[in-house]
Amino acid sequence: MNNPRSRRNRRRPGTARRLRGLLGADGELLDASTPEELDVALERFRAARIDVLGVNGGDGTVHLVMTAFARAFGSEPLPRLLLLRGGSMNTVARAHGIRGSPERILWDVVTRRRAGLPLRIVERDLLRVEGDGQPPTFGFLFGTGAVVAFLEAYYAGGRAAPAVAASLVLRGMASSLVNGRLARTLARREPLRVASDGEEWPGQSYLALLAGSIPQIGFGFRALARCDEQPGFFHAVGVTGSLLQVALAAPRIAAGRPWRRRLALDEVARELTVEGEGLRFTVDGDLYASPHAVRVATGPPVELIVPGEKRV
Repeated sequence: MNNPRSRRNRRRPGTARRLRGLLGADGELLDASTPEELDVALERFRAARIDVLGVNGGDGTVHLVMTAFARAFGSEPLPRLLLLRGGSMNTVARAHGIRGSPERILWDVVTRRRAGLPLRIVERDLLRVEGDGQPPTFGFLFGTGAVVAFLEAYYAGGRAAPAVAASLVLRGMASSLVNGRLARTLARREPLRVASDGEEWPGQSYLALLAGSIPQIGFGFRALARCDEQPGFFHAVGVTGSLLQVALAAPRIAAGRPWRRRLALDEVARELTVEGEGLRFTVDGDLYASPHAVRVATGPPVELIVPGEKRV
C-alpha cells in the first residue's frame, strides 16, 4: 500500500513505479492517500487474503492503515506488516532496525520469499485507543502533555523532516536550562487522573504521559524499554519531573535504563485510563482530542517483518 502524499514519496514520485516493478507477479501495489482509497485497498487486499501488508509511508500512514485493518479484521489475524519507511517520521521502523530505501527493503523481502527462505519476524501488540464516544484507533505509541506540545510545535514549523524534529529536541533541552519560552511551551502540566489495570496512580500533574508497545519514542530514546516485559502488556510512563530533569536524564532514557521514581511513575499494563478536561493526545504522531477521558488497552497482535535471516 502506497501513500503518494507522504513527504518522501512526494520528493521521489517514481518510487511507486519502482516498487510495482520489484513486486512483479508476487503482489500488488495500490495507492491510498484518502479514506476512500484506503477502504478500496483494504477490501481488495482482504478479498485476496494477503499474508504480507507492505506500507510505503511514515508513522502516520502506518497508524491509519493499521486502524482500518484492525477495525475490519476484528478477531481475525492481521497480515504481517512490512514497513517501507516512506514518510518523514519512521519511528516504528527505526525501533526495529529497519533501514534503507523502500525499494531496498521490499527487494530484500521479495528475493527471500522467491528463494523459499524464512522471514524474521517480531510480534507486537497494537494499542487500542478510545476517546469519549469515538471509534477506536490503533497504533504503537500514545502520548499526552509535552509529547503533544512538541508535535504541535513541530508541525507548526511547516516543514516535517527528521532534522527539523531533532533541532526542536535540542532547542527544547537548551531552553530548559534557562527556562526559556520554548521550554515553558513544552512544559505545560496537565492535572490527570490515571489508572492502570484498575489501580489508580497517586494524584499528580504530569509533564507527559506515555504508553507504547515498542521501546523507542523517537531519536533513539528507549523511554518504554519495559514494553517486552510481559506478553500482552505495554509500558506506561507518567513523567512527573521537570523538563530540565528530563533533559539531564536524557542519556539514561536513551539507554533504556529504569525510570527513577523522582522523575516518573511507570507500570506495565493491559489497560490505562486517563481522565482530564479537554484531553489532547497523540497516536503514532497523529493528534486527537477527547473531552474528558481516554482509554488505552492492549489491541490485536501484529507480526512485523524485520531485517535478518531467521524467524523469531
